[in-house]
Amino acid sequence: MVDHGLHIALFGGLLALGAATDLASRRVPNLVVALLAASGLAAQWARGGATGTALGALAGLAVLAPLLVAWATGKVGGGDAKLAAAAAVWLGPSRVLPFLVFAAIAGGPLAIATRLSSRLALRRALSRAEAQGMPVEALDLPRETVPLAVAIGLGALAALIWELP
Repeated sequence: MVDHGLHIALFGGLLALGAATDLASRRVPNLVVALLAASGLAAQWARGGATGTALGALAGLAVLAPLLVAWATGKVGGGDAKLAAAAAVWLGPSRVLPFLVFAAIAGGPLAIATRLSSRLALRRALSRAEAQGMPVEALDLPRETVPLAVAIGLGALAALIWELP
């Protein structure tokens, strides 16, 4: 018998860890992604044997392929792409579409909040530079990035809960 509570706790915990590190450093550690993917394959094995495992792996590849294109063009981070693929392994093919929809819904407000926060930080930096007589060109401004692991985690958990029996 599969303990769904334990699976959900492990899945949620790893997603939360990925989201927290992405928020803090704009990086998703490969170890978190590897643990999520490996435990997802194990969860798929527990639910559906070899067939379930193969379908989970295919779901992960189906999510990873287009995100690699987005990564190559600078639209998403590599860690975000890998985290989404690892989450798809857990969710399996039947939950991939809801996962992507929920992640996109969560990503919109997250991107807006990130943009507003970045704009406020830029204004503060410009004000400080002006007060100190520094040229704007001398400012070392960070690149604006969105911690997509947060949206990925929320989308994955929403897709999981949405279809629980």
